[in-house]
Amino acid sequence: MRILLSLATAISILAVALLLVMTPVWMHLALGATSVANFVSPQQAFDLSDKTVAELFFGPGTFAPFAADEAAHMRDVRVVLYGFLLLAAASLVFVAVSLVRTPRDVSRWKAVGRGGIWLIVAMVVLGIFALTAFEAAFTLFHEIFFPGGNWAFSADSLLITLYPEPFWELTAGALGIVASLGGLLVWFLARRRAAALTTTAQ
Repeated sequence: MRILLSLATAISILAVALLLVMTPVWMHLALGATSVANFVSPQQAFDLSDKTVAELFFGPGTFAPFAADEAAHMRDVRVVLYGFLLLAAASLVFVAVSLVRTPRDVSRWKAVGRGGIWLIVAMVVLGIFALTAFEAAFTLFHEIFFPGGNWAFSADSLLITLYPEPFWELTAGALGIVASLGGLLVWFLARRRAAALTTTAQ
């Protein structure tokens, strides 16, 4: 139970971090640093990216003006995204119900705090791996979640032009930082709550 609570906490924090880096605030910043030079204007890149992200969440899933194979991959991405967000929603509900049912259970608050620490450790380990072998990490990720193999495109394809490897390096770093900060905040708050409950019980 406690292990599941920690894991659910980590998944919930990671989902929030992912949603934050998919907002225009970060996407435009990362695009401006890596790919706007490939377009007529920065705004053209921003508009295309905004439309792509909106389709990931809300459909219809045509992903125009990408080529057919690129659009097919983006539909696969949407399936993976929906799956993760569904898992995250279930995890968040599990954490909330666990704490609401027994709000004074110190062990549960400690488990939530551990979830924050677990996420930080995971982000550090993955970050070291990505720093030393980002291309290998990127390939491994795609081979796991897109085993059909429809994720390798030519360098001049629109999808790669919009989201080149430097974009993913920046975004992966941002995701790791935001997730780690979220994990640290949750650990701190959960630790304070557990300490307060322990003091009250004495």
